[in-house]
Amino acid sequence: MKNLFLLIFFILFCGILYLYETDADYYQRINKQDTFHYINGILKSEFNKVDHIANYNIDVELIPSKHLIIAKEEIQWINKTNVPTNEIHFHFYANAYKSNKTLFAKAFQLSDENRTEIQIKNFKIDGKPNQLIYFQPEIKNPHDSTVAKVILDRIVYPYDTVKIYFEYSLKIPVSVKRFGRAANRNFYFISQWFPKVGVFENGKWICSQYHPYLNFYSDFGNYNVNIKVPSNYVVASTGTIKEKISDKNFSTYKITQAGVHDFVWMATDKILFVKDFYSRKDGSIITINAFVQPENERYVKRYIKCVKNCLEYFENYIGIYPYQNISLIDVPHSSASGGMEYPTLFTVNVGLFSPVKTGSPEYLVTHEFAHQYFYGLIANNEVYEAWLDEGFASYLSTKIMYKYYPDILENFKILKYIPVYGLNFLSLYDIPLIYTVADIPVTEGVTSIKNYYQNLNVGSISDTSYKLPSRLSYIVNSYDKPELMLLSLERYIGFDKMMLVLRNYYEKYKYKHPKAQNFIDEVNSIQNEDMSWFWENILYNSRVFDYQISWIKKISTNKYQILVERLGDGIFKCDIALYTDKDTLYQKWDGKEKWKIFEFTTINKVIAAEIDPLRKNMLDINFANNSYTLEPRYAASISIALRWFFWVQNALMILGSIG
Repeated sequence: MKNLFLLIFFILFCGILYLYETDADYYQRINKQDTFHYINGILKSEFNKVDHIANYNIDVELIPSKHLIIAKEEIQWINKTNVPTNEIHFHFYANAYKSNKTLFAKAFQLSDENRTEIQIKNFKIDGKPNQLIYFQPEIKNPHDSTVAKVILDRIVYPYDTVKIYFEYSLKIPVSVKRFGRAANRNFYFISQWFPKVGVFENGKWICSQYHPYLNFYSDFGNYNVNIKVPSNYVVASTGTIKEKISDKNFSTYKITQAGVHDFVWMATDKILFVKDFYSRKDGSIITINAFVQPENERYVKRYIKCVKNCLEYFENYIGIYPYQNISLIDVPHSSASGGMEYPTLFTVNVGLFSPVKTGSPEYLVTHEFAHQYFYGLIANNEVYEAWLDEGFASYLSTKIMYKYYPDILENFKILKYIPVYGLNFLSLYDIPLIYTVADIPVTEGVTSIKNYYQNLNVGSISDTSYKLPSRLSYIVNSYDKPELMLLSLERYIGFDKMMLVLRNYYEKYKYKHPKAQNFIDEVNSIQNEDMSWFWENILYNSRVFDYQISWIKKISTNKYQILVERLGDGIFKCDIALYTDKDTLYQKWDGKEKWKIFEFTTINKVIAAEIDPLRKNMLDINFANNSYTLEPRYAASISIALRWFFWVQNALMILGSIG
């Protein structure tokens, strides 16, 4: 009995030690794991698959009393192309906040508290002082200094290395579009903050300005960053914290990460930190770090569960997540840094009232996590071909949501905060006037369809992203239409083939910079047919799809004719279904003619006909005319009409009382 008591006491004691594990204990334990499975935060099996081209060593200190960071930065850039160069190009993204005359500020007007720029105190190339030349590679604007180049005094031949050194300071503004501090709270989110080398490919530098709405393009490298903050502050960042050194006044976080193309960090004096773990199939462990605002504590379990769902889905269908850490940062409501992806880290925000059936914040978590693969690992040029990451992230977040959260309902919000399940057709000052309250399941792609209908013709998916003429055309052609295209492709070739395409694409292009043609080639290699019709109609052109069944005629005892029409200029291969009281008959159509008559033979009673019955073409703008019934059905129309008149009457009464 005495031995049993000692055993119970020992177990309880070990449990208490675990619960009160210090930061130092945690980092020591994780670093032991790191030596077994990881090198600098990436799996050993993946380390040599990465070309570490742009490598950074940065020492940075945050001074909250001045809203200021000061930094020393060393870059080793390796020319891993077959072409020599005598210049290097740099991004200075933070200079987008310099004034209201920058390219970025044309869409985001900046008050004084939103403005900043990188103040360079020292700049050297290979140990010698040099001069930066600011210029605009894409859109001329003498006030824009987000890109600069340096002319070298030597030729950098293939596999030569250039050593670059910066000393600079940067005032942290109140956040606008991701970067900055939260209003009325000590929360700093530091993104796109350091001088960053552009991408040298095919003998040309690709180093874009900071365009409104658009994201980034950089080479992979190894990062070692030391972050000094007041001792009462917590730091989260890209990568793995190898060590935390603290004294009475300050803490320094020593962080490393190989195989990434960016580095961001967060510092705050008030946040909940919860860590959890995900076990890969090979037994290695991914650490999940959740940094959650105290007022959002009730969402912690939902956040972590959602991240685990994402890790599981991608491991099962696409490929392993190769890094040691994944960090979720829930930002305050007064911060503009929510809803953005970075290597090994992403940010989210959540409404005051977000029941599980609203799909929030889960949809945002799945979208930003999907970017860990499509942007983070498959690093396309987001300025030129934004759909290659945004479209894929939208598509895969939809697939994850429907696998793990199938009961999401349509909803609208009253006064922007309170969700109500149903559809809102008309509002006045956020007060719903014409609406229906009902449990209506959200179908795949419905959000993208809503946006797509608002921009059918302006721009195509393949257009250079930064050249699209409006924010709406950019969103539709980068997020919504690509998601609908990928859903249509999946429905056309089948789910298993689609996942095989994505697995092959991921394995071939992770840690690289693929282009649209690379993905097209992967589809063509799997699908045993010429798919040029698909890309021509959906990817390369802004064609409108609308097919309809115009009539069904009985032409003899057992023969029926169906007239189908193509009302739009878009072409999609379709199935034609004839429904009888006993079975369903099918024919295929290449969809090219403006109209065509199909003939069916059946001894059964014909009920209706339908074109594209499985909704393979998600871009059809009017599914209502896809079917035709022989016997008119008025009940549904009468029901809809009665409801419509009822709500119109209510709206008129409300508007009359306002007057």
